[in-house]
Amino acid sequence: MHQCWAWLLSHAVLTLVLIALLTGLFLWQFQNLQFDTSSSTLILSGSPENVYYDRIRKVFGGDQVLLVGITSADLLQSQHLRRIRDLTGELENIPGVRRVLSLTNVTDVQGTKDEVLVSPLVPTNLDNLNKDILRARLRSNPFYEKSLISPDGRTASMIVFLEEIERGDALNQERDVTRNVRAAAHKLDSEYQVFIGGLPEMELEGTESMIRDLRLFTPVTLLLVIGILMASFRCLRGIAIPLGVIALTLSWTVGAMVWSGRPLKVTTVILPSLLIANGCSYVIHFLAQYYQALVRCCGTDRWEGKEAIDLEKNRASLLEALRIVHTPLFISAATTMAGFGALALNRIPAVRDLGIFATLGICLSYFFCMTLVPAALMVLPAPRFEHLPGKAGSHRHSFLRELGEFNIHHRGWVYTVALASAVWALWGLFRLEVHTDYLGYFRKRAPVVQAAHQFQQRLAGIAPLSVIVETTGQRLVIEPQILKATETLQNSLAHTTGMDLTLSVIDILKLLHRAFHDEDPHYFALPSDPHLIGDLIDFAESDPNGLSEDFISNDHKSLRIFGRTHLFSSTELNKELDHIQQEASQLFPADVRVHATGTLVLMNQTSDQVATEQVKGLVVSVLLIVSIVIILLGSWRIGLLVLVPAGLPVFLCFGLMGWSGVSLNVNTSLIANIAIGIAVNNCIHYVVHFRRSLNTGLSISDSTRESLKNVGGPMLATSVALTLGFLVFGFSSFVPVSHFGLLSAFIMGVDLIANLFLLPSLMLSERVWSGFIRSPL
Repeated sequence: MHQCWAWLLSHAVLTLVLIALLTGLFLWQFQNLQFDTSSSTLILSGSPENVYYDRIRKVFGGDQVLLVGITSADLLQSQHLRRIRDLTGELENIPGVRRVLSLTNVTDVQGTKDEVLVSPLVPTNLDNLNKDILRARLRSNPFYEKSLISPDGRTASMIVFLEEIERGDALNQERDVTRNVRAAAHKLDSEYQVFIGGLPEMELEGTESMIRDLRLFTPVTLLLVIGILMASFRCLRGIAIPLGVIALTLSWTVGAMVWSGRPLKVTTVILPSLLIANGCSYVIHFLAQYYQALVRCCGTDRWEGKEAIDLEKNRASLLEALRIVHTPLFISAATTMAGFGALALNRIPAVRDLGIFATLGICLSYFFCMTLVPAALMVLPAPRFEHLPGKAGSHRHSFLRELGEFNIHHRGWVYTVALASAVWALWGLFRLEVHTDYLGYFRKRAPVVQAAHQFQQRLAGIAPLSVIVETTGQRLVIEPQILKATETLQNSLAHTTGMDLTLSVIDILKLLHRAFHDEDPHYFALPSDPHLIGDLIDFAESDPNGLSEDFISNDHKSLRIFGRTHLFSSTELNKELDHIQQEASQLFPADVRVHATGTLVLMNQTSDQVATEQVKGLVVSVLLIVSIVIILLGSWRIGLLVLVPAGLPVFLCFGLMGWSGVSLNVNTSLIANIAIGIAVNNCIHYVVHFRRSLNTGLSISDSTRESLKNVGGPMLATSVALTLGFLVFGFSSFVPVSHFGLLSAFIMGVDLIANLFLLPSLMLSERVWSGFIRSPL
């Protein structure tokens, strides 16, 4: 390695030029950067549930629907209906909108003595409107009330169906459609209370939150890092060089992400701040050892503090710094990549992307620290001796020396506090719940949350749910036995507290049955005659407005009960799904299958499943990290010892989640995998320097003092950088990002305390080092 480093320093300019040229290629990709907060990124790809939903979506269409609600005193007046008609037409003309349903364009099925008429519900000439007749028709048809109009007539809804867009530029197209719908609807703000809901609106608001977070928190993180660098090194190069490494790491990582066609997701939006803080920590450790090497190389007794350090001393100091930091930085990078690498095997796209590109970013941070930094220091003029930070006698050295004395003489107190904290965390762990709530991703005052509550209170919830009834073999779903069971299941769902609206082909058959009997209300019932059922189905399917296409397949092998619910909580939604399966098992014969599906159903089911599996995956990450440490340090005792101060903060984080009520979901479950790799960084630096001190013949106590003096400063700076880098995201308005930032900052802060107190206290044990082969690192 010495020859490689010597070659690097001899070709420093060439190294910098090559890095600059490659950086230009990655920066060029930034113009194609996209954002994706869609719920599909949090769905387990390739799962049977996801495959099933894709098949059903081809039959009945997807659930990418926007709901536009308006409220006024009496919306059945002619002037209000004209406004609804105008807005309906404007929405229909928006590119990307497949169709729009509202009071002014839906049809009504009505029977007379001679025939059954399918005509517009609201007449074209609104001057001839009879409000009493219209109100009676609204109340007699289940497709209108709570779907298009509230029972009190004060709130109306327009249902905007989006076109199925093939992936590629679908993200931008869907958001453009949603923005255009939003703009058109809000033109009525001066006359009505307007609110917009639906999955596309939630995704757009989430995307806008992510963009705001990225624009605000990334520069804030940079400013905090700059402050830490100024406090640590008090010189321009001590600030400029780490910022250069950060800029290059971000450019290459995000550029590679864009190059591969992957947008920033709800998980990967934290990558910039993560790489800023983590990349900065590597450079801090390198610069600290470089400046210490310069002090040792020059010798204070021969310097008055005004001379510049010559080129040879600078080169020798760089080689010494590379020799010292190479092993701990390599082990730190390897363990951090192992923590993130475990996520790269995840089948959730958002989690997998975080694993892949965080691993790449950590690798680049290490690469630039070991190439760009020494090359830049070789090209730049050597610093003056009086400008070197961290010389003996500073306040930092005094603090670290006293800290070492405290650890040597008060180990018992440190162990007691650590044990008490672990017991507290264990108690909180029993309170931890696995729970996902997609609507809960937004603050309570967010427009999309307020809209969801408005729809729930006045019409029906915005969360779509489809219950599919399918037959096997030669049977068809239009058989009276199956239809009767479907009716019973639909009625059962309608009476549950979570379901606000249910519609199916059963409602169509009831309407037609009544219409063919001169609107006699006694005939608003499901017919039992199979021939009559067949005739009514044929009539419905012949309607050019597609009366039945959303509820029964063309081959009559499947039908859909469509529901709208206000349930976004996975716990509550799973109870609803269990109820459906229990009812279906009792109502339907064995050759009929019943499944609940939909985007939010998939997201909640798979998120809870993966959150649980993620905890299991943590065991794999820990084993991998411990294995790396054991192999590279050559001691199983040290590998297990490092796990204690690195793992305790993660354990305390889970305990804090249990006590604070933060649920374990697909986002919070990531924190453990990420943090365990990062948290072990400072442990590695301390252990390597401790071992080197032992190899020089120092006692264990003296090695404790010397190790804290050498690496305590960089440990403080890097931990503070990581803590603040995550903490700024705690102020995000997007709850997943906020929770991730706060909990990660908590882990980094506790990790600093553990590394300054618990780790040195554990290292003082003679048993740890008994029989240990002291070989130089």
